[in-house]
Amino acid sequence: MQNLNIKMPGKTISIDINGGDLSINMDSGVASNQSTAELEWSHTLLEGEVVTYEAAEDAISEMGDGWRMPTVDELATLVDRNRHDPAIDTDKYPDTKSRAYWTSTPCAWNDAAVWCVSFRLGTVHHDRRYDSACVRAVRSGQ
Repeated sequence: MQNLNIKMPGKTISIDINGGDLSINMDSGVASNQSTAELEWSHTLLEGEVVTYEAAEDAISEMGDGWRMPTVDELATLVDRNRHDPAIDTDKYPDTKSRAYWTSTPCAWNDAAVWCVSFRLGTVHHDRRYDSACVRAVRSGQ
């Protein structure tokens, strides 16, 4: 297990890595990621076309039980910072486009925007729901 503690005035952030599991604690709030080994990822949907958030949700809903849009933390676990264009293991995810992918994580300051993960350089940014991005679905390992 590896630990990193960041202390700031009035706040401590603790990051723990145990095998493939990541846990981030901020003061008394906790956010956790499932190990990527526990998640099943779809291929890039809609033949890699960029679509609005609503169209992405519709495509995922057609996949059936358990499939959903990933959170920004889940999708960011696929980023491989040793690669670019696309910044992902292309042996595991060969159809990944060097584009932004939608997540289900809303932006706190704008109800019309959500976080996206770009696999061109492996960055995280926000886009408005009417903008266009690619889509990949996730579900708990089957």
